[in-house]
Amino acid sequence: MPGISTKDKEKPFILIGAVLAGIIIQRILGKEISQLIYLTEIGVFFVIFAVMLPVEIRDVGEAFKKVKPTILVLFVNFIFIPAFSWAMGWIILKNYPDFWVGAILYTLTPCIGWYLIFTDIARGDVAWGIALLPWNITLQVVLMPLYLYILVGRIIPLDIMALARSVGLFLVAPFVLGYIVQKMIIKLKGRDYFFGPVKTLMGEVKLWALVVVILSMFISQKSLDMSDVHQVGLLIVFLIAFFLALFIIAVIIGKIFDLGYEDTITMAFSTTARNSEAIIGVAVAAFPGHPLVYFAIILGPVIELPILLLMSRIMLEYRDLLSKRSSG
Repeated sequence: MPGISTKDKEKPFILIGAVLAGIIIQRILGKEISQLIYLTEIGVFFVIFAVMLPVEIRDVGEAFKKVKPTILVLFVNFIFIPAFSWAMGWIILKNYPDFWVGAILYTLTPCIGWYLIFTDIARGDVAWGIALLPWNITLQVVLMPLYLYILVGRIIPLDIMALARSVGLFLVAPFVLGYIVQKMIIKLKGRDYFFGPVKTLMGEVKLWALVVVILSMFISQKSLDMSDVHQVGLLIVFLIAFFLALFIIAVIIGKIFDLGYEDTITMAFSTTARNSEAIIGVAVAAFPGHPLVYFAIILGPVIELPILLLMSRIMLEYRDLLSKRSSG
């Protein structure tokens, strides 16, 4: 597996650039272009479809060839992190509910691909990481309504019908359609074609479709005020603390349960890396008129990328030490 590409490194900053461009255009126009929300929703559906398309929902039992590590990863991702994120938000962001909601939404969804790059860089078990993918994607689709109702609905009131529509339209439908289209293409053209040209093309189109989504999202609704800017510092504190704490917790769990270096690395990145693309559509549909919610989700990768890169380098530096401790 190749290391992180130039495009992957630039992606978070491209997205922040799109946010700024959308805010500037909205200010120049001097009004909200509400009709663009339909373009936003169409674009979001396509982006999430492109995210879901390459994920193979098969051989889910493969992950449980490593029973103990897999159970630990699923526990951290789907039980510990939701509670931990809500509690951290209460401590740092409780006076800023939109940022609190955006931060929770961003941290709720485990990454379904990017973490494999960092796992490979730090010499973790990529094969096991791949086996975790179907669990991560399936459980986040199934559990998202529950998380939104229990955690987020306590901060910003939720319209139940809007919640059902957003989850169904922007998570369940792309998930099902992606599975069907993947099987059709593989049947017609073969696996090499699908995981070669098709996957590469979808990755390229996905990025620029997301740029269009962000532009239309911020142009179509009331934009950020200058009074909101000082709150960004608290959001950054939250994100840095979240990523560092999760990574340290994963390493400690690996040591306590004697997982060994490779499994500890895979667990660390699969529980720390998040999936902003899969949640942005839910946020747009469930929280219309809340640009700070969207901004928090989009800012996440900007903080996440350098931290994960730093962590992968640090873990490599201490690889021998950690391996000796775990084997001893």
